[in-house]
Amino acid sequence: MEPKFKNLPEKKVVGLGTKFVSIMFPDNNDMTIIPALWGQFMSQMGSIPNRVGQACFGVVEHLPGSASEGEMFYIACVEVKNFDSVPKGMIHRTIPAGRFAVFTHHGKLDKLGQTMEAIYKEWLPKSGMKRRPAADVELYDERFDPHSDRSEFDIMIPIQ
Repeated sequence: MEPKFKNLPEKKVVGLGTKFVSIMFPDNNDMTIIPALWGQFMSQMGSIPNRVGQACFGVVEHLPGSASEGEMFYIACVEVKNFDSVPKGMIHRTIPAGRFAVFTHHGKLDKLGQTMEAIYKEWLPKSGMKRRPAADVELYDERFDPHSDRSEFDIMIPIQ
């Protein structure tokens, strides 16, 4: 996989979050935990004021020093103008501006493991690029349809 490189502006996001174990580790639970989170988020998304655009985002935070290998924190969210009115029970984050390597996942989510391996086990180690300390970001826009083989979404890795 070859990425595109983009400089993205800062984004403020609001949504719901949970811990999970990455698809890249033997005890992974992301394919059950994250879809359940999205289901919960989609039912509450309409209560978020000050939205910017129609796209949704997945924000993946690395948890250094976690008790479980591969444990991370995932936020299903939307972009907002400000944090003035974060609905009760939701969390907010600021995604810092910066350079990202942008990969596009093609097809249904059952093939996501292959895309992640291509990014993290093949491209990143061979690229000579270094990650910068920021969350990975998934962009779900009008191209995304979880039931279609033609579905697409972007996985953005923060790089220096």
